[in-house]
Amino acid sequence: MIDVNVMTLENGKDYIITDTVADNNNKYLFLMGKLNKNDIVIRKIITKDDGEYVVKLDSEDEFAEVMTLFLDKHKGEKNE
Repeated sequence: MIDVNVMTLENGKDYIITDTVADNNNKYLFLMGKLNKNDIVIRKIITKDDGEYVVKLDSEDEFAEVMTLFLDKHKGEKNE
């Protein structure tokens, strides 16, 4: 059996954490819908008041930067 991490977002839906990347003290989560594999979202983890919180990205520019990080992380990997 495969152990997966699942989290519920603000929309009430459950998502599986499929990958993470970090950059400049930020950590980003790549999430896939538990019931719908085509439901993909990216969230950022922030630290505030001694706790960690999952929030939406700030802008389309941040989204583009995170996608570049993800692509760089997996560059050269072959699809299986």
